[in-house]
Amino acid sequence: MYHLFNPENKFWNFIGKITDVACMSILWALVSLPVFTIGATTTAFYDFALHQVNDREGKILKSFFTSFKAHFGRATLLWLIELAGIAFFALDLWAAWNFYLVNGGVASIVLLGFCACIALIFLSCLMYVYPLLAAFDFRLKKILRDSFIMAMGNLHVTITLFVMTALVCVLIFYVSGLFFFWIGLYIFFSAYFITGVFLKYVRDPEEDETGKEQREE
Repeated sequence: MYHLFNPENKFWNFIGKITDVACMSILWALVSLPVFTIGATTTAFYDFALHQVNDREGKILKSFFTSFKAHFGRATLLWLIELAGIAFFALDLWAAWNFYLVNGGVASIVLLGFCACIALIFLSCLMYVYPLLAAFDFRLKKILRDSFIMAMGNLHVTITLFVMTALVCVLIFYVSGLFFFWIGLYIFFSAYFITGVFLKYVRDPEEDETGKEQREE
């Protein structure tokens, strides 16, 4: 019985994290109202969520606005690139679909499939860009390159993130009033999968030193 009401047990720790996510979701929605700030708010949310994975999250307001200010420039550029890319591929898919309706044939199907594949690759990369900026503060060129490498090199995670995105879209459709909370839950749970991906590419310096000492012994 003591363990059930112990605030340090895993259950209450998880409830605490979800409560923080709910608060962060409201903050994300409010600060995202100007629209052009969405890149920076999403980066700040991921910054907090990635720290939650390692139980190192700080105070919500301080953590959010510290990250928001630190990453505002590059996050806003990423957001503009995202909007431009989505518009470009949406137009491509629309044109390819209309070409198929008018002409039919194998060539139009191949063109439509090619456009769809490139669009999917672009969307896959988008799932990693803000976490990369939040975790490593890379330059834009490296973020775009590494997001492609991680998205294509970890297809099982990328597919899982797509499934989670689809689930969020369904929840937003049926309970649109809580859209910000569903997005927050996506960021929270996706942070666990993305952290696992990051660990494949980043070595802990302390572990490297430990391994080096063991080899010397």
